[in-house]
Order: sequence, then C-alpha cells, then structure tokens
Amino acid sequence: MARITPPESTRGSGRYDGYHALWHLFTLGLIDSVATFDSDAWGEAEDRVTAGGRRTRVALIDVSVTPGHPNLDGAIAWDLAVDFFSSRLGTFPEPNGSRFKDLLAAAKPIGDARAKALFTELTAHLAKEDVAARDAAVTAQRVFPATSAAFSGHGTAMAGLIGARPVPPEMVQLVGTTVTPLPNDEDLQVDSPLAGHGLPYIGIDPTCEIVPISTSFDPDPEQFLAAMLYAHIIDADLIVLARDFPDPWRSPLTGALGKGGTVDPAELALLRETHPVTVSPEEETLWDSLHDLVPAMSMTRPILCASGNGGDTTMLYPGLLASDRNGIILVGAHTSLGTRAGYSNIGTDALPITLYAPSGDSERLDSEIVRLDQTSPDFHANTHAPGTLEESEPFSALDVISTDVPGAAGYNGSPFPEILPAENTLPDYRSYYCRFSGTSAATAIASGVLALAMSTGKVPRGDGVGAKKKLRGSAAPTNDAAAEPKLNWARI
Repeated sequence: MARITPPESTRGSGRYDGYHALWHLFTLGLIDSVATFDSDAWGEAEDRVTAGGRRTRVALIDVSVTPGHPNLDGAIAWDLAVDFFSSRLGTFPEPNGSRFKDLLAAAKPIGDARAKALFTELTAHLAKEDVAARDAAVTAQRVFPATSAAFSGHGTAMAGLIGARPVPPEMVQLVGTTVTPLPNDEDLQVDSPLAGHGLPYIGIDPTCEIVPISTSFDPDPEQFLAAMLYAHIIDADLIVLARDFPDPWRSPLTGALGKGGTVDPAELALLRETHPVTVSPEEETLWDSLHDLVPAMSMTRPILCASGNGGDTTMLYPGLLASDRNGIILVGAHTSLGTRAGYSNIGTDALPITLYAPSGDSERLDSEIVRLDQTSPDFHANTHAPGTLEESEPFSALDVISTDVPGAAGYNGSPFPEILPAENTLPDYRSYYCRFSGTSAATAIASGVLALAMSTGKVPRGDGVGAKKKLRGSAAPTNDAAAEPKLNWARI
C-alpha cells in the first residue's frame, strides 16, 4: 500500500477536505446516479410496500431512540417499542395499537425450560401492560419507560443509519429559530444555511420499520433474555446487537465459548480475587439459557453483532458465537480508504469476521500499526521519530454521519442552554446530526443493507444462515489485513 504523507503545509493545520455526509452509500454501491442521488433498490422496496408487502421489521436491542427526530418519523414502530430499562418485564413508551395484540397472541414459546418460563411470565405481563398503556385511568399507575434523551444517543445514531427518511423542504422550516440569551448577552439567532433544502438525510433502507428494544447498562441476564424473547414475540426479521452481553464466563475477558475461558489462569484467578463477583445459581441458569437461545434464534432471524473496538481478537459476546452453522453475523469496520479501521477487532481461523462494513477510523501507534492523523491540530511532527512518520499508514478523516438526539444530550450537543423554536420551525438543526463510528456504525450499516435486501426480495426472510451467506457475498476466507470481504450491494 502506498504511503500517503500530508504535505508540510497541512500537517497539524486541522484543514480537512470536505466530504459527502452519505459517502458510505456510494461505497456500498447503493447510489445509481450521483446527479439524482437515487437508488433503484429504494424504488423497488417502496413498490413492494405499496403493493401490500410487509415492511422489513428490524429489532434494535440497544439504548432507547429519541422521539420526534424529523428523519426518523415513520421509521420507528412506536406501537411495538418496549423498554426493559425501567421495568423488569418491560413497559411501553407509547400506547400500542392492534398489531401488538395480534403478534402477542400468535407468539409461541421458544428456548429451554428457563426461557419458556420467562416467555410465559413476559407475555402475561405485556398483555396487561398493553391495556394499561392505552387506558388513561390506569396509565398513571404503571411504571414509565426510562427513555430520556440522555440515554438515547447510541440508539438514535444506529436507527438513522438503518432506516432514516429524508424530509422534503415543504415539511420543515429552518428559519426564525431563536434561543434563550445567555446572562448579560445579546439575543442570539441560529443561522439556517440549509433553509429551503429540507433535511436530505437518508438511511440505507428507508422502507423498513425499526423497533427499539431498550435495555439498561446493568449486567442482568434476565433483561437480555427478555429482550431476545421480545424480538421473537414481535416477529422481527432481523436483530441488531451492537452491544455486548457481559456473561461472566463467555465475555471477551474469558475469550472462549465455555466456562473458565482460555486466558492465563493466574491472571483470571488474580482478577477474581481482587474483584470478586458473586453469581447466583439463578443468574447462572439465565446466562446459560441466553447462551443457547441466541444461536437458536439466529437460524430464522439473522443477528448482526459488532465485533468490538479493541483492535485485537477479543470479540464481543454474543458475536463470538458466530459460525457457519448459524445466522450470527460478526461485523468488522473498514474506512473510506478500504483499510481495516484502526480499532476494529480481527478474527481467527476458528472465529473469522463475517464481513466488513464502512465506518470511521482511529489513530494507532503500536507494534502492529502506525496510523496517525497528521492533519489534526493536535499533531506535532517533532514528537515522532522520522521513521515513524515514513511508515505511517494512511488515516481516513471521513466519519460516518447519522441522526442524533437534538439539543445538549446528543453526541453533537447544542451549544445553547435552551432552544425555543418558533411555530413550525426546527430548532438548531445542526444538533440533529452527529459523527458516528466504531463497529457499532458498521453493524448498523450492515443491518440496513440486510433490511433493504429483504425489502427488495434479494434475501428471503426466515433463513438466518442463508441471509448470512448472501450478505457476505463471497465464499473466500476472511482477509483482515485487506478488510475483506467488504459489504457491497452488488455482491448480494
């Protein structure tokens, strides 16, 4: 690979070249015309929906998704969304319609005895919760979801990449926005250079429906088991898991599928001695049940998992359960230059990465990779040996752009203490979008492509193993050094 060294005039300058915010759509081969920015695949998917076809249903097991984002209007199936953060057996952010009642009645128990017992308890609770969510008299007595904007950054960014819809100019007004002035300061105005252009952001499958299944950060196996069972109850076509399940025996720390792991026994013993964690027999049973359920569910509903951002072989669990015999898809990240992202985990002969999808990059300076952002204002050539700079691999400055929680709570937080939109105007449009990266972004992109492939009929529903093979698009072994196979629409 040719070495690319920024000229002296741009080193450390912070002057990056501009780039298209939706560059990943071109990289995937989805855009047929640069002039019209259109895709035959989108038209085909929309035609199938218009003709009465079912929208591809994407179960997003993550944190919550912010309501009210213009580009997610119509993309989120709020009548099916559920929150396991605030309630052990789930609560609904929005009152449900008839769809959930019908899906609940049709769902059958799955998994081992413990999973089936939880399924029975879960369905009984959700049936009552469904009634309570639609009854104003009972609503005040139920547990409300913990779906605050403060918790919704990651889920909102994931949802946007998967299935955001563009907003036409006539549907949004970006002028007339005012903000509360800071103390002893003059009134401020938010500039709106995009006025008259709408919000031209689009996800990969703008015809799918995304069901947020929000979970907490607690290492609780029951909530993860309940989340998986809920994805089954709503008859999801695919499941997105850009997070880990911190199983005490099967997490990246242990690095193996069985209890005990393969790390240095002395290190593991020292860790457990200094940081003891007690696991009850009930928790152990739940972890074992979840361990069996995930690959079993993937046979009919492909599960897309992030490989992790450690830059090594410690795959996130349950992604490390991926094999040729199931529908678990282990996703790595490649940059706009086609190289493996600096943080993206790599596979082994026993556990290869399934495919690589576009994402941002990261700097590295270690024995394996030298990759420096030499345009960054924080870069100082005199802090590196000349040989280091000569050996530095090209760094990609292109981040993936996605939807964000508006205001201060998002990744791209608003600088204003309070935003007050005038009638029919959009407050601080800049905070509605953010830079997003990691194998999470790559997993969201891969999920969007799979959803679109199902929406167009390229990939049939109900076959996780078949979907995995079609999405991968290549029978060649994974090449981590070249970040191959790369996700590409034409290969499916």
